[in-house]
Amino acid sequence: MNMKVSVKEKICYGIGSGGGNIITQILGTFLTAYYTDSVGIAAAAVGTMMLVARLLDGISDVLMGGIVDKTRTKWGKARPWILISAPVICIGLILTFNVPESLSSSAKLIYAYITYVFLNCIAFTAYMISHTALLSRVTLDVNDRQSMTSINQIVNNVVQLIVTGFTIKFVTAVGWRSVSIMYGLITALMLLICFWGVKEHLDMDAETEEVKVESVPLKEAVPAILKNKYFYLVAALFILALSIASGNGSMTVYYCGNILKDMDMMTPLSMALTLPVIIGNCFVPAIVKKIGHQKTLILSSILMLVGFLIVAINPHSGTFAIVGTVVRGFGNGAIFACGFALSAQVVDYGEWKFNVRSEGLVNSCVSFGQKVGLGLGAAIASWIIAAGGYVGTAKVQTASANSAIIFAYVWFGVILAALLLVVSLLLNIDKYEGQIKKDLEQRHKA
Repeated sequence: MNMKVSVKEKICYGIGSGGGNIITQILGTFLTAYYTDSVGIAAAAVGTMMLVARLLDGISDVLMGGIVDKTRTKWGKARPWILISAPVICIGLILTFNVPESLSSSAKLIYAYITYVFLNCIAFTAYMISHTALLSRVTLDVNDRQSMTSINQIVNNVVQLIVTGFTIKFVTAVGWRSVSIMYGLITALMLLICFWGVKEHLDMDAETEEVKVESVPLKEAVPAILKNKYFYLVAALFILALSIASGNGSMTVYYCGNILKDMDMMTPLSMALTLPVIIGNCFVPAIVKKIGHQKTLILSSILMLVGFLIVAINPHSGTFAIVGTVVRGFGNGAIFACGFALSAQVVDYGEWKFNVRSEGLVNSCVSFGQKVGLGLGAAIASWIIAAGGYVGTAKVQTASANSAIIFAYVWFGVILAALLLVVSLLLNIDKYEGQIKKDLEQRHKA
């Protein structure tokens, strides 16, 4: 059994992550505007649809996690579902962004529900859980895993810059139909590169390269997960990190327009957050190797907290906003890179401690935590400005509305970053790392 991960495999795994991030960015940044402005669906109806989808996510994530745990093929547990999800995601994206103009208003809403649920809760869930689970089946080496997740974050942020920076220009030039086909095909290709370029070295026969795995029954996997304290902590880590991202991100337009009074600040603020993530993740693997995951998480949480506090010094200053965002960006990238690596360690800990290896269910709940965070952060931030009396149609907002925007953009982030620091202080799984690796390598010897 060879668990050495080549540079090619690490890059291919990152390309697969970038493919998934195309879908994340398109849905998170442009779908609501497409439904309201291009299709004519009411914003309230779109919001309700997103809420319903979050509820369905909880069901589909657990079901998909169970399916991955029970999968037995020559390619392993996770890889087959990356292969299957590639064309399905492509089809789902094209259908989602091609609501027929001839339909009635009610029929358009029904079509939107069906296609969005198909893309988000079925196709994307199959990809997301299998791709995350694949990490724990490629190697037991935590340093290799960390370098893989850091490459993920670099590729993800390059994809984010391209998608957010050029999509509107593409749509203006050729329309949503052509853009959805282009993005769908690119996504499918990137997932296929991941499938063909990455192997499940765990339980793989060195000569035939076939993977021999045993399915894990739910009656064994669920109790083991419920007893795994690190499962809850990693899920909390993702909920808080994504709540920060969605809460702060959804308030940026309000902050720039009403507090900084300069919508052109959107671009430099986006760059101030994204570029440090790309730069920082070039060094995260070396930092983790030197001080461990927990200390890296603690340092990153402090950077996130300090970044928000810098903006709080003078929230009306664009300079303070950019400097604070840069500081937060360096912490932000490491949080996600470490989080995904730790999800694989949670799988290892579960097998080591309870003799049950459940890649699917562990990562299904991590996936659900991410989706909860994305929805929860934006929802709470919206409730904050609503409580402050924000009125979208008003030419000038009241003082209380502007104060609420500042609280939602800055102080809500401070609170979440502080909670993130608490979770990081509790995530001491590093202390078992050496023994877990030694014992599991013995168990999985071919």
